[in-house]
Formats: sequence, C-alpha cells, structure tokens
Amino acid sequence: LGEVENFQQIEDDGYFGKPEKYDYSEVKLPEKYGYDEILLNEFNELAGKYNLSQKSANELMSMAVKLTQLTDENILKAQEEQHRQTIENYKRTLINDREIGGANFEKTMKTANIAYTQFADDEVQELLQKTGLNCHPQVVKMFYNIGLKMQNDVIYGANAAAVQKENREDILFPTM
Repeated sequence: LGEVENFQQIEDDGYFGKPEKYDYSEVKLPEKYGYDEILLNEFNELAGKYNLSQKSANELMSMAVKLTQLTDENILKAQEEQHRQTIENYKRTLINDREIGGANFEKTMKTANIAYTQFADDEVQELLQKTGLNCHPQVVKMFYNIGLKMQNDVIYGANAAAVQKENREDILFPTM
C-alpha cells in the first residue's frame, strides 16, 4: 500500500502528464551546444510514451546535457593524452634512430635546424609544433638533408659549369 501512496505523491509533484508540446527553453545548454532536431523528436516521443510532464522532461534533458558535456570533456582529455603519447613516441623513435639519433642526434638537430629556420616560416613552425611533427623522424630527416645540402652555400643539383659560363650582362641583356 505504501508504494501506491508514493506513486500518488510523485503524480502530485507534477512528474506525469504529457504537455501538448515539450519546450526545453528552461534547460540551460553550455555555450556552443544545441539540440539535434532528430534526437530531440525521438526524446519527445519517448517522454510522451511515458506520459512525462514538462518538469520531468526538463530534468531528464538536463541530465542528458550534463552527460553529453562530461562525455565531450572525457573525449577531449583522451585525445590530448593520445596526442601527447604520439609526440613522445616520435621523440623516442628520433633519439633511437640509427642514422640520425644516438651519438649523431646533436649534430643532426643542429643541421636540421639550419634548414628549419631558413625555410619554415612562423606559421609552418607553429603547425609542426602543434601537431608534434617537428619531432617526427621523417620530418627531422627531411630538414637534416636540406641542411646538409645548404652547407658551404652549395646548391644541390646545380651544374656549376653552366652557372660559371654566364655572366651578369648575358643574363640581363641576352640579345646584346
């Protein structure tokens, strides 16, 4: 008999009694959050099926918003941790690389930084740092190889004999 009394008390508290239309304007959404119309319609059908009042639907919607927000935060934390671990793996692989790591690491980084500072503008450097690709062994190898080719002002692949044959006048005034 006590259960029947409790049910009557819940009913009297306004938890049941489907409204004509559900309105969630009282539910506080976090910034940049919005309702998905399809899911909202499904929720409304479910709330109607169980004869929930606007008060009950608002409480459930508020809980769903909290759960969604917490889930989003947890996903973001997991992504950040995964990104941190990826960068750490890049660093370990770079340091342990037989060609450019180990005893060669310091020399490699100095040579790579010559090309990095010369060719990677601020935006590229920021992009590489944000993504962690500035520590990726293949990216470091690329800058290292460019840095090697830059040493002693030698242009890789240039035909020195062809460059020496032409003088400034021939280049500027080819028909004279």
